[in-house]
Amino acid sequence: MRTSSYRQLEAIIRISESLAKMSLSPFATESHVDEALRLFQVSTLEAAMSGTLAGAEGFTRIEDQEEIRRVERQLKQRFPIGSQVSEQRIVQDFLKQKYSEKAITTVIHIMLRRGELQHRMQRKVLFRVR
Repeated sequence: MRTSSYRQLEAIIRISESLAKMSLSPFATESHVDEALRLFQVSTLEAAMSGTLAGAEGFTRIEDQEEIRRVERQLKQRFPIGSQVSEQRIVQDFLKQKYSEKAITTVIHIMLRRGELQHRMQRKVLFRVR
């Protein structure tokens, strides 16, 4: 199996170590790693087929990615740097424009992680930093 990210490799290592602990082995063996790879492949494949990995690294559908880009572009145009607005109001405004709530919350989450937005007033208000 070829992993596509450092996080996925770390997950496989953690699963291997957990399997070793479950068998009371002090070290992960090749059989533990093989089983970890199998579990990882089955779980990510199953989740990808069911759509539950949407938003996860490398698993967002193209249509969803395009909607997320449109929401982010419009949010940045309507929400200037240095301003603040109720998160609920942003969500409601974008819902009225027929964007999915999932795309709206994903954009807010991504921008918070990048440091472009900050929560204020007990996480009710968003402040645009950059």
